[in-house]
Amino acid sequence: MIKLRIVVRVWSVVCVSALMAVASPGMAQPAWKPDKPVELIVGSAAGNSNDLMLRLISQIAQEKKLVDVPLNVMNKPGGGNNIAWSYLQQRGGDGHFLMMANFNLSAGHLTGTTTFSYRDFTPVCLLYDEYVVFVVRNESPIRTGRDLIERLRKDPGSLSLAFSSVAGGANHIAAGLVFKAAGIDVRKVRTVVFDSAGKAITAALGGHVDVVSASGSSVVAQLKAGTVRVVGITAPRRMGGVFAEVPTFREQGTDATFSNYRGLIAGKGLPANALAYWERTFAALDKDPAWRTHLETNQWVPNYTNSRDTFKYWEELNTQVRDTLDTLGLLKR
Repeated sequence: MIKLRIVVRVWSVVCVSALMAVASPGMAQPAWKPDKPVELIVGSAAGNSNDLMLRLISQIAQEKKLVDVPLNVMNKPGGGNNIAWSYLQQRGGDGHFLMMANFNLSAGHLTGTTTFSYRDFTPVCLLYDEYVVFVVRNESPIRTGRDLIERLRKDPGSLSLAFSSVAGGANHIAAGLVFKAAGIDVRKVRTVVFDSAGKAITAALGGHVDVVSASGSSVVAQLKAGTVRVVGITAPRRMGGVFAEVPTFREQGTDATFSNYRGLIAGKGLPANALAYWERTFAALDKDPAWRTHLETNQWVPNYTNSRDTFKYWEELNTQVRDTLDTLGLLKR
C-alpha cells in the first residue's frame, strides 16, 4: 500500500507539471520558423518606396540565407493603407504575414482617416528613421532655419508651406512640431498640399510656394544639382553625406525632432516564438553591409528596435502626434 501511494503522488506531480507547462504563458515555447512562403504586405502599388524597400529586404534575406523560405511582396494598395491593414488583421497570430509600417499607422486614427492604429497589430521592429527637411529654392532670401522661424514668428501668414501628400501626414506633422516648438501660430501658416514631393519642389523652384517640407531622400537630386537649399532638418543630430552641412533645428535654437519611421508589423496575437524569430532575422538584416549601404545612399538612418521598445516608442509618439494635430486643428474629436 505504501508503494501505491508513492506511485500515485509521483504521477500527480508529473500531471500537474505537464498542465503547468501548457497553461503558463511564461513557459518557454518550442522554436518556430516559417514553413511556407511568407507574405510581405505593402499598402501601395509596385514601384513605391515602401514596395521597393520590401523587395530589397526579400532579396537580401534570401541571398544571405536569413530565411529558408521565399519572401513574396504582396501589394494591397488603396484606402490609405486600410485595405492592407484589414488584410493583415484577418491573419492575426500567423507569422507568415508581415507588413511595412510607417507614420500612417501613428496618425490616421487620430485624424479619422482610419479606425486602425498601431495597437491593432503586433509590432515586430523598427528598421530605420527618415527625417524631414525644409527646402527653399536657391534664390530664396531665407538662408537658414533661423531665418524661416523668425519670419514666421513675425507674420505666420507671410510664407507658404508646401508638402505631400495629405494634411496631417508626416511632412505636415514635422512642420507643425517645429513651428509649435518655435512659438509660431501654426494655424495661420499658409499650407499647400501636393500629391507628391516632386510636384511640391517643382512649385518651389518656380516661385509658386516659399518652403517645402519633405522627406530627405526626395530632395537629394536637387540638392546635388544646386537648385535648392536645405535650411533645416528634423534629425536629433547632424547627419552625414549630402546633409553634412545642414544644421538641425535643434542646432538653430528650436528643440524639435521628428522621424517618419519604417518598420514591420504582424497581425495581433503573434506567438512569442514567431516574434522572436523575426526579431532575430531583422536584427541580422540590420547588420548586413548591403542593407547599410542602401540606407546610406537614401539618407535613411539605421535604427533597429525590438518589438517591446517599438511599442513603447509608438505610445510616446502617439501623445506627441495627438498634441500636434490638435494644434493644427486636425484632431478628430
